[in-house]
Amino acid sequence: LLLIKDPYLKIYEVADMVGYSTQHYFCSAFKKVIGISPMVYKSGVKSND
Repeated sequence: LLLIKDPYLKIYEVADMVGYSTQHYFCSAFKKVIGISPMVYKSGVKSND
């Protein structure tokens, strides 16, 4: 979750850093575990900081 909070990293870069072969697969797994998409999570983090 710390990588997602980084405003300089794109979702596809985070996906690659944590070992996912595609952004789509990462987003699906993220949403399944966290309950929201990485994009929505990242937007919420920005507004809460």
